[in-house]
Amino acid sequence: MPEKRFLTYDQQIELLKSKNLQIENEDTAKKYLARFGYYSLVSGYKDMFKQERNGNYRADASFSKLVSLYIFDDYLKNKLLHELIRVEKHIRSLYSYSFCDIFGDNQTDYLNVNNYNYQRYQSDVNTFISKIQDILSHSENYPYIHYNISTYGTVPLWVLIQSITFGSLSKMYMFSYQHLQSQVSRNFDCIYPNHLCKMLNIMSKFRNVCAHGERLYNFKTRNSILDLPIHNNIENYNPNSKNDVFNLLICFKYLSADYDFVTLIQSIVEMIDTTKPFLGDYYTSKLLSSMGFPENWKDITK
Repeated sequence: MPEKRFLTYDQQIELLKSKNLQIENEDTAKKYLARFGYYSLVSGYKDMFKQERNGNYRADASFSKLVSLYIFDDYLKNKLLHELIRVEKHIRSLYSYSFCDIFGDNQTDYLNVNNYNYQRYQSDVNTFISKIQDILSHSENYPYIHYNISTYGTVPLWVLIQSITFGSLSKMYMFSYQHLQSQVSRNFDCIYPNHLCKMLNIMSKFRNVCAHGERLYNFKTRNSILDLPIHNNIENYNPNSKNDVFNLLICFKYLSADYDFVTLIQSIVEMIDTTKPFLGDYYTSKLLSSMGFPENWKDITK
């Protein structure tokens, strides 16, 4: 495979034209290439418009449609990241409260491996404790942690937990004892510890995609969520696909506040309706399919 080489904006345009992509206005196209970058815009979103993965573009594909897909995905990332952070804060609060209620609120309590399911998750617990100790030893990077150490000589879990990633929070819940998991999960209707373990796992993966600006609409996680009551009410639903954007929305349905969830769905409906005239029926259908949206996906709010 030939090595990738630098191309000027004019050369990038010529390359796209050589692959039969319609470019309505070359000056406008150059501005978008300068704003978003060829790799992020074209390499990231071209697949939907190609006849074959490394072949020419479809006859109805255009640069403006490619930009429309990019902008839709960008807005979708912003909306979903906002809700992911909201759910993350809720889980942090519930977990730290439950842990302190069961095991105590001293720093030594959350550093004690015996307060986790150490027999089953020894490696995960050791890695987690090591990360926590590293945070405590470099408290100057976290003003709120440094304040507690310098003022009180200790850091309670409800302070410390703000410094760990969503991925670490997901694992922390996973390797906790079941009675702690249950105390957290019972705050959500129809959700048991095994449900919440899977949900937090895939949500942490989606959060990384959104936060790092990666392509989102067709992203799928390695793990899937478990069956939930809502799955029985969705027509034409693919039962083998519980790891896509639609199933992230299902996580929100159970873990988000009702108002926040309905508002999120309304925003996504508006985004799709706004984008459809630019993409056209065919590509809008492909977009919804890539996200795992069945025909009656709006019924998710019922």
